[in-house]
Amino acid sequence: MAGTKHELLRFLAGHLLVGIAAGWMVLAAMLWLDVGGLATLLWASPDWPVLLALLLFGFAITFGSLAMGTGVMELGRRRR
Repeated sequence: MAGTKHELLRFLAGHLLVGIAAGWMVLAAMLWLDVGGLATLLWASPDWPVLLALLLFGFAITFGSLAMGTGVMELGRRRR
């Protein structure tokens, strides 16, 4: 049982890291391309480090959760 628990945590952590990396790449592309003037607004603000940290956190939570949820949903298909 203990081995199964660690295996599941490793499975979820792997998906979380992939999701965070994907989210941060999407954010980097959005800032690079200045989608909707986001990068212009961000760098013009005197509080840009705080704003950037909030964006990084938001994208990490969103895409990390998406990747973990997708991984869990796919578990049933792999066993069949």
